Amino acid sequence: MSKAILVTGGRVIDPATGRDESADVLVLNGRISAIGSFTEQGVRKDHPKLKELETIDARGLIVAPGLIDLRAHMGEPGHDSEETIAHGAQVAIHGGFTTVACLPDTDPPIDTVAAALFVKRQSEKAGFAEVHPVCALTKNREGRELTEIGQLIEAGAVAFGDEQRVNDEPGGLLRGMRYAAMFDRAVIEYSIDPNLGGGAMNAGYEAMLAGLPGMSSVAEELAVARACMFAREAGCHFHAAKLTTRNAVRAVKRAQKLKVRVTAEVCAHHLAFTDEVVRRQYDTNFKVFPPFRTADDVAWLKRGLTEGVIDCISSGHRPVPPQEKELEFGRAPFGAVGLETTLGVVLTRLVATGDLPLMDALAKLTVNPARVLRLDHRKGSIAPGLDGDLCLFDPKLEWEVTPDALTSHTKNSPFLGSKLTGRARFVVTRGRVFELSGSSARR
Repeated sequence: MSKAILVTGGRVIDPATGRDESADVLVLNGRISAIGSFTEQGVRKDHPKLKELETIDARGLIVAPGLIDLRAHMGEPGHDSEETIAHGAQVAIHGGFTTVACLPDTDPPIDTVAAALFVKRQSEKAGFAEVHPVCALTKNREGRELTEIGQLIEAGAVAFGDEQRVNDEPGGLLRGMRYAAMFDRAVIEYSIDPNLGGGAMNAGYEAMLAGLPGMSSVAEELAVARACMFAREAGCHFHAAKLTTRNAVRAVKRAQKLKVRVTAEVCAHHLAFTDEVVRRQYDTNFKVFPPFRTADDVAWLKRGLTEGVIDCISSGHRPVPPQEKELEFGRAPFGAVGLETTLGVVLTRLVATGDLPLMDALAKLTVNPARVLRLDHRKGSIAPGLDGDLCLFDPKLEWEVTPDALTSHTKNSPFLGSKLTGRARFVVTRGRVFELSGSSARR
């Protein structure tokens, strides 16, 4: 069946092409067909075999490529109570994300062809955002024996990384980078040295006042610097995940100046809070990993975004059941949900404050993540022939983050009670239109 979706009257912003203008967008059979000025009558005349035409009035909205997230934890398999792949894909839609990379720290890990195919099939069956697996670099995420990278790529792996392995095996990481380089795939190394990464919050004055064990920034800085050196040695694309410290940003910047193939990301919530807030709130919803750092570190993260050292902004989405977050601070698990708040945080804490132009901010949520995941041949841009993934958001819509406003089963967000400006109103993906209203989506 031939189906078209016509988006009219919106401000089209596409960082990949530099487009920023009032225009209409025509999506035909799930792909971008044209950008220009169209009428329903004209579309039907140009496509006489068209069976269905759906029109979205986008006046007052910004029409951007569908957002792409590099960092979402799906509990399935093994921890379905946290979040299934299907429900995570639905939550992503509410945040404006049409593509999500899920991480391999499941039980069992995503380290086999069967596991990778399971993720893809569950995503396709759900019919919401596309979920692509970041597969483990080593078997069982132990840092020793490498996974079958070539076969995993054929099964749908978009990148590789062991995601918080408990042991430190530098030899395994270096061998994995050399292997991944043969297939031109990024290795997403979680930037914390496991030997130094203990603690409940950022080490320093605030941790001392709170009476909590601190996690030193050195644990992150050493891991990032070492991985950059390994990437130079292996000729591999290294993606530094979840930067939180000034010296980690500096390490990436130095490597990039040396022409090492390094990209980096920051989670949206790490741009919004500091360790002082953690101490004052003493709320386990503020217990994230890596922890919130100092105001100086946050300033360096914003500087890294402005200078282009940090290429991407991710959600860091990690659902935690409420009964676990209700434990005392030292025992409660790390993690915060972020898929539904990331866009609002970026618009409120970066764009509205003048720290980052809207075009640059959207690049870090669309085309740059697409390039890291090797999906830019069909995603991350509003260009003819690419997937018809669109995020239509109201940049002026003010909303309060409350449990009822979040679709995720778990509500472990540090933004609860905060007001954000900017939220997705429509999402187009898989040839469908999702109209978002509060915590519901109609299609």
